[in-house]
Amino acid sequence: MGDTCTIIRMLVEDNIYGSVVTHGFAICNHWHNEMEFIFVDKGKLEIDVGGTLYCVKSGQLMIVSSNVMHAYMRTEPESVIWVAKVYLKNILSYLDQKDRLTEIYRNTLLIKATDKMKFILNELISAQYGQLNECYSGIKASELTIEILCNKNTIKQYIPAKTVENTENIFKMQQFMENNLHKDITLTMVADYLGFSTAYCSKYIKKKTNLNFLDYVNSIRLREAEELLQTTDMCITDISYTTGFKSIQCFNRIFKKHRGVTPSQYKKSLKSKK
Repeated sequence: MGDTCTIIRMLVEDNIYGSVVTHGFAICNHWHNEMEFIFVDKGKLEIDVGGTLYCVKSGQLMIVSSNVMHAYMRTEPESVIWVAKVYLKNILSYLDQKDRLTEIYRNTLLIKATDKMKFILNELISAQYGQLNECYSGIKASELTIEILCNKNTIKQYIPAKTVENTENIFKMQQFMENNLHKDITLTMVADYLGFSTAYCSKYIKKKTNLNFLDYVNSIRLREAEELLQTTDMCITDISYTTGFKSIQCFNRIFKKHRGVTPSQYKKSLKSKK
């Protein structure tokens, strides 16, 4: 696989999402109903799970349980990471060992990947961009699950799941912000949308994300901006206004603060890898 700094997303059998990520990679605190499989093929990834920082090294696989707060903090340069999201209920419908599977995926896991796990995952991340067959991917995901079930001794660490309770409002809030990024999103707007007072909404966001309102909005804007830099030919100015930053200067300052480089430098680094 080339070292192109790109995120490739694909839908596999309605329940598995795959991403191949190279170079710098960071995502703020988030959670979802799916389990998340994270394999470090090269380099290392620092990931915060439930407020505790873990380092996933080359050859290791982390499985984050559903509805668990986690964030990708940083990677080494040229790291290669494969990510898949899988609905547990959909896997259960395909396998017989439902009790065992539910037990093993109840907690977040850190696994020393077996040669077979590496082979399965490397087959996926070594595929040509955009040419991953859906049926092939589904088969490989099933093989990976079976391999984990048959090799529980490879599990290096069980991390008790601290699930996010009552996530409906957070998901509604995230969707509202994503749909209105081009606007000047205020705390009052979000509070009114959720039916909260502004004071309660502010405390709610802090409790659920460990960020204040402004930082949380900016984290969503940055995530969208980074994806546009990676996947489109939009100019920096257009990306800045599309994602709701008040000025190009504001965009540059916040992006550099959190990513270590300006958007232009980041875009240039992407092109240099092609």
